[in-house]
Amino acid sequence: MPHHLLRRLRRAAPWSVALGLAVTSAAFAPSARAVGETERSGSPNTQDPATAGKAEVPATRGTAGASSEIIPADDLATMLELAQGYGEAELTAVEDGDPVIVGEINGVAYQLFFLNCADNHTGCAIMNFYAIWDVQDVAISAINAFNRTQPFNKAYLTADNLPVVELNLSTEGGMTRGQLDNAFERWTIVLAEFPRQVLGETR
Repeated sequence: MPHHLLRRLRRAAPWSVALGLAVTSAAFAPSARAVGETERSGSPNTQDPATAGKAEVPATRGTAGASSEIIPADDLATMLELAQGYGEAELTAVEDGDPVIVGEINGVAYQLFFLNCADNHTGCAIMNFYAIWDVQDVAISAINAFNRTQPFNKAYLTADNLPVVELNLSTEGGMTRGQLDNAFERWTIVLAEFPRQVLGETR
């Protein structure tokens, strides 16, 4: 699994980008450090956007009762099981100890960070799906166009002009298995759509 960490990026607060606006990571100047905030590491994808395939979303699993079961934010074993239903995935931790799932869906590498955690690395309030591509000169107009059509995802360029796409979810109070499945399905689709819609559009 290509999850070796090639470069280090500062985590952008999930609420810091208004929908429909493309920004670079320079806009995320460090301010007050949130509980559990970490240095975020990502492995840029090198997939050729011209060969990006269609999203392959697994069939919905489980019964109706199981899909309404509440999954606590601390149930990382279940989170990992769900991730593995969509591709390769393993549970590890960032440098400060907060959990992260490193995975791959249809050949595209991603990270699932658990943010705003307590000092003991539990009770994380945000799930942050994150993918970065090692592609230069992506047109900011393509980023803007993508953001305008995405109610759940956000895209931006890092300080090194590498394109990033994210999906953020609140985990306070837990989520049902059905909601988590829906999140992974949406993430699977965006990992296929983003390369086709954005990465081929250069400045």
